[in-house]
Amino acid sequence: MTLLSANTSRLGATIHNNSDQICYVKLGTTASATDFTVVLDKQNANLVGGYYEVPAGYTGRIDAIWAANSTGAALVTELT
Repeated sequence: MTLLSANTSRLGATIHNNSDQICYVKLGTTASATDFTVVLDKQNANLVGGYYEVPAGYTGRIDAIWAANSTGAALVTELT
């Protein structure tokens, strides 16, 4: 799934995984369990999930996929 479309005005972005499954994030298209940029840990009982700051200057598409059906979502903030 696409988390963010390409945006030449992007200054930065953050992604937080608040689901109950591991999330594979790719700077580019078509994330998979074997082709990804970063793995975000699942949310646990302490409400801590994986967090990622997209490198400054990256303006391309960002995709993600979860390890299994999940409850929750990726919380994405794009800075423009």
